[in-house]
Amino acid sequence: MVDFEFKGIRVNATAEITWRELKDSGGHHLNRFDRNTSVKVSFWDFVIFNDLFELATVKSTLSYFMQAYWKRSSKAGSKIELAMALFHDDDFNPQALNMIAKQKNGIQSLEISVADNGMPAGEVYLSAQEVIMLDIAIGKAINLLSPETVYLQY
Repeated sequence: MVDFEFKGIRVNATAEITWRELKDSGGHHLNRFDRNTSVKVSFWDFVIFNDLFELATVKSTLSYFMQAYWKRSSKAGSKIELAMALFHDDDFNPQALNMIAKQKNGIQSLEISVADNGMPAGEVYLSAQEVIMLDIAIGKAINLLSPETVYLQY
C-alpha cells in the first residue's frame, strides 16, 4: 500500500487480492491469485481515480517543472513557462486542477490549485524539493497499476 499526504495532496494506492480455485481439463486443482490495484490521487476534492491519462499528465507536468528548474540559465530572472489544467466536468460541479510555475524574488515554485465551479477550493506553492517528493509518490502509485485480468472460457 502507498499512502502519501502532503499539504492537502494525497496519493493512495491499494491492492485487493482475490483467490480462485480452478480445475483444468485433466481434473487438477489450480490456484489463481488476481490482484486488483486502485490508485487515487486527491488534490483537495479534485480526485483522480485509476485514470492513467490524468495521472500521466500530472506526473509529466511535475517532471517538466523539475527539468526546467534544473536546466534554466543561472540568470535569476529566467522564467519557467509552464501552465497546465485538467478539468472534470460534472453536471453539478465543474472542477479544474491548475499547475503553474511561479517566480518570486528569484525563487521558482509550482503553484497547484483547484477551482470548484470557478471558486478557489485549495492552493499550495511547492518548492523544488517538494515537487520531487510528489513526483516520486505519484510515480510509485502509477507503477503499481496493473491491467484488468480477463478470463476467457473455450
